[in-house]
Amino acid sequence: MFMSCDTESLKVMLDSAVERPKPYLFKGDHRFPSASPDAPVVILYAELGTKEFSRFHQLMLAKANKGLITYVLRHFLSNPSKGKVHLSGYGVELAIKNQEYKAKDDTQVQTNSFIFSPLFTAGGFLFGKLKTIYPELKEQLKELRKHLIESTNEMAPLKVWQMQDLSFQTAARILAAPSVDTLNVMRDLSQNFPTKARSITKTVVNSEIRKEIEENQKYFKGTLGLQPGDSALFINGLHIDLDVQDIFSVFDLLRNEARVMEGLRSLLIDTPYIHDILKLNVQPSDSDYAVDIRNPGVNWINNLETDGRYASWPSNVQELLRPTFPGVIRQIRKNFHNLVMILDPTHENTAELISVAEMFYSNNIPLRSI
Repeated sequence: MFMSCDTESLKVMLDSAVERPKPYLFKGDHRFPSASPDAPVVILYAELGTKEFSRFHQLMLAKANKGLITYVLRHFLSNPSKGKVHLSGYGVELAIKNQEYKAKDDTQVQTNSFIFSPLFTAGGFLFGKLKTIYPELKEQLKELRKHLIESTNEMAPLKVWQMQDLSFQTAARILAAPSVDTLNVMRDLSQNFPTKARSITKTVVNSEIRKEIEENQKYFKGTLGLQPGDSALFINGLHIDLDVQDIFSVFDLLRNEARVMEGLRSLLIDTPYIHDILKLNVQPSDSDYAVDIRNPGVNWINNLETDGRYASWPSNVQELLRPTFPGVIRQIRKNFHNLVMILDPTHENTAELISVAEMFYSNNIPLRSI
């Protein structure tokens, strides 16, 4: 066996190499194919990336291709680093793990350990580690851990104080959703309310939303008699009685309203005005009167003393002395109470005032109106 670091002396050694025994080769040696299996073996110890390696490698590769030598390359570091490395070998670490199956009694697992403690884990997340890595997200991680722990027992009974604002919190959750997903969120909460109730209790209700809901409840209670929790359906301002109407009649109403909207749109009426026009009550009624605005004088719609619809009422003023409920007007056939309105037919509030007068007239309120 000879050693050389010079290409010129290598040529001289190759001439006498046939007579010498071949060196021992390891199973993991990198051998380049040679045309002649009896060719002398040349082992190159070199460091990758150096100029000398490139020069010797090209020479050995050319001779191996011609069948003159059997070329074997072994990596070698002339100046190895004194520092310890994390990976053994040439950039690869072979880690052999224990793949043996072991039986373990899971009933004896210590629940106060770090891995199994609910203070640190929930839903598969190590919150103790996450809080260490992301200290600026400590509050958000706390809320997430709390949500994951509670979501594992969604059907648990709620406390009484948790249900006090549940209706307001549900409305706030729906309003907080994007406008394109509002109906989907409302449907999901309505159909899966028992499983969603616990998460809804964590919703913060804005004071403005709470005030608006309370004002709406007062309005609907005073105008329609709707108590909190009751429901009502309105289409373009028209109250739909759900006890009388069915799905087919609602579809007919929607088609009629759509035709009205298309007609108003064909007249080049802007959208805000279409909304105001659709709120007008144009439904047929049994009333046999009309408001005459052509005469500049006062035109009475009704007359309590002469109209036949009030004939059954007593005309004696002694009826005023009889006890009655506070705030109730006595039904006496006398024009004691009168309602006079000065209207501008072109003003948008005129329709609302006429609706008030019509309500008094339709409900037989003892009031003479114009």
